[in-house]
Amino acid sequence: MVSSLRSDPRTSAAARGSGWVGNSPQAERLLTHLASGERVELLFTTLRFHGALTRRRLLLWRGTFKVEHVELRRPLTVLGSGSQSRFGEAVVLDGPEGAIELKALSAAVARALVAAGRQGDGSAPADPPHVAQGRRGASETPGAHRGARRASTPPRAEESAGSQERGYHARTIRTWQDAEFAAVDHMRSLGFTDARVTGAGADGGVDVIARDAIAQVKYYSQPIGVGPVRELRGVADSHHHLLFYASGGYTASARQFADEKKVALFSIQELGHITPLNAVAARLSARPGPTRAQAPNPRATQRAAELEAQRQTVLRLITRVRAHTSEVHALPSNRYTKELIKALKAAHKLIERADSLLAMSRTDFQTHGGRKRLIAMADEKAREAALKLGMRA
Repeated sequence: MVSSLRSDPRTSAAARGSGWVGNSPQAERLLTHLASGERVELLFTTLRFHGALTRRRLLLWRGTFKVEHVELRRPLTVLGSGSQSRFGEAVVLDGPEGAIELKALSAAVARALVAAGRQGDGSAPADPPHVAQGRRGASETPGAHRGARRASTPPRAEESAGSQERGYHARTIRTWQDAEFAAVDHMRSLGFTDARVTGAGADGGVDVIARDAIAQVKYYSQPIGVGPVRELRGVADSHHHLLFYASGGYTASARQFADEKKVALFSIQELGHITPLNAVAARLSARPGPTRAQAPNPRATQRAAELEAQRQTVLRLITRVRAHTSEVHALPSNRYTKELIKALKAAHKLIERADSLLAMSRTDFQTHGGRKRLIAMADEKAREAALKLGMRA
């Protein structure tokens, strides 16, 4: 297949030294997708993509056995570029599923992609830079179904990222901790100024929390399915805004569920660029700055007051049990029996557990539902301790 690329007049100039492998599905699909007379200016490979740059578009293929095709129209929308030390350079492009990060590029390839993002002599088509994804037949022309693609294209980053970029500064992301901190910075730029990381191992499905918003962050290479998005929706309770950040994109079912349940989907890339992927995220990103001030939420305030009343009721029962325990300890030794000693030990353990559950219900990372469950468990332990001592709960 390399010989075909080298012998075909459309690809011969760019095939030599491109890194494209012979007999690969990508090479076959490239020759199929190229129109007659459409010459390839540049062929390159990255850690995840095979790329072909022509005068009017950039063709990308991802995967080995199940090959996915992405097409970006020129001029490309370059979200960022930078050096990755000895691993080469990186260029981030705006794609149909959010930011596309091309890593480990040579300096020449990076320069060519950045140059393709500049408006040239005016001959480039005025269509959106990302117009198609999936497989196209050989007979389908690049301009076919242009109107339908515009309707199905997700919100573009340049339409909504302008307001958020005023306060958000991209950071290099190498670990899941970096991704969480980037999500915190991004949420603060959206107006959730009290956003903070919940802490490792204690999130309960929530990685970043604010008074009026919660977020989940997944730094995975694979697309996120509907399960994690549904989990975030399940712990939302009184929070008005639900945000999800993922580095590997989302499946179709996850995007559909997020649209139905008003979950904002964002793409987060290694260079720190964050782009909205659905209408909910676009509206959240496009809100004017002054309207993002965190106004008190009456419903959340009412729920918090109800939980505090329940917590105080349990706390009074714990105090009564401890007072009764002190009275029992003050009895003469001849009044002690094996059953009484056993009941005192059991009641002490139950009260300590109830006190611990109440303390957990006050932690910042807990949602309304989590606090409610913890208070109910504490109430159950306190009542059990009272019964052990023969008290009325």
